[in-house]
Amino acid sequence: MVEPEYDDRDEGVICPRCMGDRSVSCHCGGDLCVCDNYGERDCPVCFGEGSVSPEREAQYLKAEGEAMAAIRAAWPASSEPQQ
Repeated sequence: MVEPEYDDRDEGVICPRCMGDRSVSCHCGGDLCVCDNYGERDCPVCFGEGSVSPEREAQYLKAEGEAMAAIRAAWPASSEPQQ
């Protein structure tokens, strides 16, 4: 029997920050970019692995939800379009 080339026993989940791409866009600024990859850097959540533990995913999603709630509270909802 031939063994599969991949290991499907990985208990991690796809990183919610980079969606498994392992890198995110940096925001250094074009020619002034100080990142090694000129516009991309390793994902700060999965550290370039592409997957995270379920606990780390939950922690990231909770922090993201709290940030969005703070933004919604800071920006008043507009009931009428401004002219």
